[in-house]
Amino acid sequence: MAYHSPHPTKSDKVYQSIVSCVCMAKKSFRYQDTIDTNEEKDWFIWSAPIRAFKRQDRQFWITCLTILALVGVIFFFARDFIVIIPGASALFLYYVMSTVPPEIIENRLTNRGIHFGQAFYPWAIIENFCFSKSADSKTIVFGVNVNFFIRQLSLIINPADQDILKEICLKKAPLVESPPRFIDNLNHRLANLLPFEDKPKTTKTPPPTV
Repeated sequence: MAYHSPHPTKSDKVYQSIVSCVCMAKKSFRYQDTIDTNEEKDWFIWSAPIRAFKRQDRQFWITCLTILALVGVIFFFARDFIVIIPGASALFLYYVMSTVPPEIIENRLTNRGIHFGQAFYPWAIIENFCFSKSADSKTIVFGVNVNFFIRQLSLIINPADQDILKEICLKKAPLVESPPRFIDNLNHRLANLLPFEDKPKTTKTPPPTV
């Protein structure tokens, strides 16, 4: 009859430690399999109007209509009627935007990029950011590299959230003092397409005389 000692031997302890390590490794491996490394995580979420909004008083519109009427009379006598239509259209568009409140949307900053309502901008196309003011609203303006025409993304923010937004965005993009204007972007593009640097002039030296 074989006798089993109630006290484990040294070899038994080594075997048990190996088995426990293998079990822990399998458990850790199964846990890592359940982790989604591509999971999108929200860093900051807030709701805000889709654009800046400011109501104008009656005196403002009276002044605009007076100026438009004077300009229209001038171009009427100059027989240039086509110029009056764009001016009236622009004034009507501004009137609509100043009287109809904008839609409230949800904005999100995540580890993947910026969600502006239903639109998404990955961090890879964000060049810089800054804080500005549009109408009576505080905004955070991102310089985006989408195409030649879309170069900025402006989001309405709460002034109390400026510090935390700055801390988050500095992880992905540099902070600039003011957003670049359209004319600055146009000059930069033209400078890259048509460089006007003067080429160094080379002077020919005459051959040595014998």
